[in-house]
Amino acid sequence: MKLVIDSNVFVAALDPKDLFHDECMPIFRRILDSDIEALCPCLVLAETTCVLRRRTSSESVAVAVYKHLAQVPSINWLDVTLAVAERASLLGARTGLRGGDALVLQVAEQYGVPLLTKDQEMKKRAPAGILVFEPTDLRR
Repeated sequence: MKLVIDSNVFVAALDPKDLFHDECMPIFRRILDSDIEALCPCLVLAETTCVLRRRTSSESVAVAVYKHLAQVPSINWLDVTLAVAERASLLGARTGLRGGDALVLQVAEQYGVPLLTKDQEMKKRAPAGILVFEPTDLRR
């Protein structure tokens, strides 16, 4: 299964204190087991790292998270080129989403791959034709 993964899913999986940890950790395990192939703009890597730094107040934890996520073979980190930024900007203009959310949603649209997120606004504003799932939708 191939999915675009939003940073909130990684953050919840990697933070045991997160309200949605128990819901997101099984998804992360499936990514580590290569049962799920993830497509993510590099922004998701930076967002995840920085949120966990703020939550833990630990630079070493944040650096470890970055190094680990950057090396997971089943996560394809996609560069944000000017063409990608243009498509995300136009999608954001159309939907009213914030820049980072539009960028993540643009990847789902470009590759024709469902998005996995806990963000209800992204789910609500996603254009028709883009499938948006929550981690609970993928329970086995």
